[in-house]
Amino acid sequence: MFLRDEMFLRNAWYVAGWDAEVAGDTLLPRRLLGDDLVFFRGDDGAIVALEDRCCHRHAPLSKGQREGNRVRCMYHGLVFDASGRCVEVPGQERVPERLCVRSYPVVERDRLIWVWMGLPENAAAAAIPDAHWHDCANWSAERGGYIHYDSNVQLIADNLLDFSHLGFVHNKSIGTRKQGSVRPEVTFDDESVTVRFTTPDSPPPPFARELGALAERVDRFNFYVWHVRGNYFVQDSVIAPVGEGYESADPSTIKLHTFIALTPRDAQSTHYFWSTAHNDFRSTAPDLTRRLTAQVAHAFHEDREIIEAQQRSIAAAPGAPMAAIAADGTLLRVRRMLDAMLSREAQASHAPPAAEGALA
Repeated sequence: MFLRDEMFLRNAWYVAGWDAEVAGDTLLPRRLLGDDLVFFRGDDGAIVALEDRCCHRHAPLSKGQREGNRVRCMYHGLVFDASGRCVEVPGQERVPERLCVRSYPVVERDRLIWVWMGLPENAAAAAIPDAHWHDCANWSAERGGYIHYDSNVQLIADNLLDFSHLGFVHNKSIGTRKQGSVRPEVTFDDESVTVRFTTPDSPPPPFARELGALAERVDRFNFYVWHVRGNYFVQDSVIAPVGEGYESADPSTIKLHTFIALTPRDAQSTHYFWSTAHNDFRSTAPDLTRRLTAQVAHAFHEDREIIEAQQRSIAAAPGAPMAAIAADGTLLRVRRMLDAMLSREAQASHAPPAAEGALA
């Protein structure tokens, strides 16, 4: 096993932020896949994504000011519209076409800001993943989850694809030692992998004992899908009384739906957007949603601590090989899937652009 310097599919929808991050006159700078972008909301309410670099003297547009549906660079006053075209140069009547910045297709959906980092003509909004669960009737969730990682995105994806670490990294939060020896059921599609991880007749994890009303032995079900394009992860988790099954209607059964979107900042750092929704399970805990969200966040920070330490270790010995074990089978196959997708994207970049599938 080894890490590539960069594994970014550009023809993909990535989460750039939560909708609440762009309000009023806010100019939100965000580095994505090595590109510097600025996001703002025009007077019409639509979110705009532009290159965060004025074409004149490269001052960041995020240091400028919003004017209606446009943004003004506050170094020399150039104004750019939502398409990236310069429409005003103070003291100059004619504005040449070369005065422009790149614009990015952007869609606001499910309280998230989705941006297309590749060829604009390939940006089909229908391909945006479903992320409605954090804003769904009969479920409770806090929105706005975010973690900054000083780590290559690959190491985080590896962690999410490997449940064998639960009994060790998370043995005091969401995991149990028994999970370290359970082998998952894995199926692969063209651009995704589905993992079913079942832990029967085992103690509930610490967070469930603290917040729920379950018996001393439970069945645990973790079903999740990793979408390779766009690094999008969705997981359904069920902790139920023994024998009740995944569809358990027992009022003590804890059901969680978690989404995680990993957007590379660059080759060394990653944006980690997430939320966890839960059902109305039996609990006497006050402020249940806040406390459960805090428990999940704690587990995610346990991951971050080990992964960032891993990244530092890799940086200290670049090129040192990693030995594989049986638990690595899924992530190694996903790496091969990603390599194939990257190769196809590179080949397609040399072909004439398709007319169909444009953003609509």
